[in-house]
Amino acid sequence: MFYDALSQHANNIAAIEGEQQLSYAQLEQACRRLEGDLSQHLGRRKGVIFIMAFNGLSTLVAYLSALRQGHCAMLLSPDTAASDLQNLYEQFAPTVTISCEAKQQTTIQYHQFRTSLTHCMANLLLSTSGSTGTAKQVALSADNLQSNADAICDYLPIKSSDKTLCSLPFFYSYGLSIINSHLNKGACCVFTDASPVSRDYWQLFEEHQISSFAGVPFTYEMLLRLRFHQKKLPHLRYFTQAGGKLNVDAVKALGEFAENNQSQFFVMYGQTEASPRMAFLHPDLVLQKPESIGCAIPGGRFKLVDEQNQIIEQANSVGELFYTGPNVMLGYVCNITDLNALSADSSQSKNAWLATGDLAYFDEDGDYFIAGRKSRFLKLFGLRIDLDEVERKLLELGITGLTTGNDNYLVIGTTALSIEQSANDVKGRISQLLDLHPSVIKVIHLDVLPLTENGKKDYQAVLKLGLQKSS
Repeated sequence: MFYDALSQHANNIAAIEGEQQLSYAQLEQACRRLEGDLSQHLGRRKGVIFIMAFNGLSTLVAYLSALRQGHCAMLLSPDTAASDLQNLYEQFAPTVTISCEAKQQTTIQYHQFRTSLTHCMANLLLSTSGSTGTAKQVALSADNLQSNADAICDYLPIKSSDKTLCSLPFFYSYGLSIINSHLNKGACCVFTDASPVSRDYWQLFEEHQISSFAGVPFTYEMLLRLRFHQKKLPHLRYFTQAGGKLNVDAVKALGEFAENNQSQFFVMYGQTEASPRMAFLHPDLVLQKPESIGCAIPGGRFKLVDEQNQIIEQANSVGELFYTGPNVMLGYVCNITDLNALSADSSQSKNAWLATGDLAYFDEDGDYFIAGRKSRFLKLFGLRIDLDEVERKLLELGITGLTTGNDNYLVIGTTALSIEQSANDVKGRISQLLDLHPSVIKVIHLDVLPLTENGKKDYQAVLKLGLQKSS
């Protein structure tokens, strides 16, 4: 396992945070010290460990120590609301809470031991949405994490001499997979809370001669506005994108930048439920197929299922996308009882198919394309409305917005409203385009488009605001 093999990379630098750094040998020692403390209080009993996951060395040590001792770690945002945290305490009965801070500072709080996870196979709990107050958690095993780290290392050109800039949250599955895969190769993670659009981020980039970095669609949209693709970054070997669909023009611009910069751009697709990577598009295909997610990762497979639950064999036919592989989760859990039920006998088999909830098709070459989200459809007056298509139509009108809704309303949140383009104007145009009565369209002005902690579009926030206001 990547977390047990630290000493084999002994002299390599494992992680950097500000002025502090740890070699793999030092990381091994730090983990052993924390493990000794945990063992003294918990013995050999397996329990749930809450880790308030700051983006730095202290969280890395806590996370690896929990895995190495076979506990079940729940990674949480340090900004989790007190009420949400209390709910999670009641639901999951943690034995330890480790609060991580900068400069390797940790506070360890031990709780009364209430439940031993004697037969539980889960080693990690992650929220599906980044909203840490949610009751539903994805339960992942050590084998899930290792298989996905191995697969990522098979298709990404990670080398032990690499340094990657880790700015995505530690508790976000995409950010965590970057850490796991680099530890798997003996490479270096440079932690920062700086935004990729900040000066501090790029100062770190140059100071450490960063060879790779990662971003979600919002990251790259902002970078392109700042003309990132006109930079010269000779030490950048590759960069990756996941966490949602990036628009075609942006993919092309980034693909061209990679080509001109003698680097590689990897478009990836995944979900927390798959530890989290499921697909990648080979860099050679980025400019040819900018809308594609490519093929399944090594060890994984896709299938498409139609509305009659039949497998689709024909190219360019849309169906629901399913995935199987050793990285598929053990299951969802809402409390300690659910967690304790995840034994070797009760958890999902290795042949389980994960319903992604996405609609997709494949082309004649076998490369996959996401056509939309199964849940991103509304029915108003019997009319089926593709919310992603509405967003695309808004972009064609020069309007950036988020679209959501329920059985009664289509809600559009946008920052583009002005004297020239009022809410009624936007409503009128969309009403005409969709042949939909304006009374069921709500348009709200936003100062900024809301994002989750993971940098994804926060449709729930738009829906809540839209149903509170009228336009």
